[in-house]
Amino acid sequence: MSGRVNQPGPSVTLVPAGRTSGVFKDVRDLLGTRELLSALLGRELAGKYKGSLLGIGWTLIRPLIMLFIYAVVIGEFLGAARSISNFAIFVFVGLLFWNLISDSISMGAVSMTSNSSLLKKVWFPREVLPLTSFAVATVHFLVQFIVLIFAYLVFTSWPPVGNLLYLFPAILIAFPVAFGLSLIFSVLNVRFRDTQYIVEVGLVLSFWLSPVVYPWTAAHQFLSTLPFGSFFQELYMANPFGLVVMSAQQALWPPINTPEGQSLQFFDSPFATRLWLSVLASWIFLYFAQRIFARMAGTVVVDL
Repeated sequence: MSGRVNQPGPSVTLVPAGRTSGVFKDVRDLLGTRELLSALLGRELAGKYKGSLLGIGWTLIRPLIMLFIYAVVIGEFLGAARSISNFAIFVFVGLLFWNLISDSISMGAVSMTSNSSLLKKVWFPREVLPLTSFAVATVHFLVQFIVLIFAYLVFTSWPPVGNLLYLFPAILIAFPVAFGLSLIFSVLNVRFRDTQYIVEVGLVLSFWLSPVVYPWTAAHQFLSTLPFGSFFQELYMANPFGLVVMSAQQALWPPINTPEGQSLQFFDSPFATRLWLSVLASWIFLYFAQRIFARMAGTVVVDL
């Protein structure tokens, strides 16, 4: 049985051996930790930028440096900017959503080990720790989004209003995939500390397997030259990270035109259908990820 522990903040209980009460009760428990989530979010942000002069402004430095490198090296040196107009915005939109996913997963993978002292003392829905990681990544995302608005003003080029609807599937895929992977990796990392390093390597591979700094048509053209090219093309399009980036590009990237003024088609006709099927698959994945997490989270504390 679990007993109550008196301490400042939300009420918490001692850790049970495991939770099998069902996903709906777990969701209700998680929704009841809004105060704890807010406190953890504030602590993470305050701790991350403690003592720095720029504070949260540092979250702009990395994407801006990456944007400069990719725009110059790939855009100018390798000539991508000559075939893709507004190449800087194209890259930044991809980086914006990629960073949301990768930061959430990388921080979420170590969320339980980095909060081991808290986990050993009291019980609360363990999902709040990976969720805090996603919340921190979301704050960084919102700050970096300001740079994108500034880029629109500089280039005086805005995305079509109708295309903004593609933001919905992008977000509805990004959240369950990033949160679900964070749940699984966080408990695995408690037992197998190599998990966080495997995650780092996996994110590097996933970055280059997603059309962040190149159009997905370039990947399709290459894959079509391989044996079983159609299979590899479908496999490439099944990548949820890539679909998030492509959906964001469709929503936020200004219209692209060739030098002759002809519109380039970077998205196939069944793209929207593929996106919504991926949304459904992503939330099904989150369901199973949460059930795995709920069964393991209570017992892994002894390994911390």
